[in-house]
Amino acid sequence: MTRPAYMIVSIDVHDSDAFGRYAVQVAPLIQEYGGEVLAATHNYRIEHGAWPRQRVALIRFPSLAQAEGFYHAPAYQPMKSLRESASEADLLLAESPQDQSPEAPEDGATPHYLLGATTVTSSDWIEEYMQKVPPISAHFGVQGLAMGSEYSVLEGAWPRDGLVLLRFPSEAVFQAFWYGDEYRAMKELREANTVADHISFAGVVE
Repeated sequence: MTRPAYMIVSIDVHDSDAFGRYAVQVAPLIQEYGGEVLAATHNYRIEHGAWPRQRVALIRFPSLAQAEGFYHAPAYQPMKSLRESASEADLLLAESPQDQSPEAPEDGATPHYLLGATTVTSSDWIEEYMQKVPPISAHFGVQGLAMGSEYSVLEGAWPRDGLVLLRFPSEAVFQAFWYGDEYRAMKELREANTVADHISFAGVVE
């Protein structure tokens, strides 16, 4: 069964006019390869640690092959050069751990995402965490879009060993999960055994 892939772009733009031309040019090609821009924003919130870039973008492709096909397509290369002339970026490609279709937002709510870079400093806690967190996540409707160390760095760098990308039905649900009582003990356990940087952002294109 084909699993979707996520292209994660963390970017600094220093020529907004040129980057605007890039955004217009690349949109049809992304669609040609089945891609969907889930988010593109500078309005992210640092939830833990730090983040090195001004903006973040998230693009979903139906498969890893289609994502790679887009990135290496001859038609994309002049667009890529234009983007590189206007910005500096860290670009990752990660395959979802399972076939997963995005759930429809509740009552028209905008999905919210958590993106994290993580290095594990001890493994003693992982079994307990993996037993207790899935039921909590299910209660809040959290989708694990990508996680672990199985990702490709296409450009730039990634600050930690691991990656986590989660989707929440809305910002309100994210806040209730991330700062609520149900997840608190496991969050503290994870934070005590990892070095991590996390940001959250809405599923908007701006």
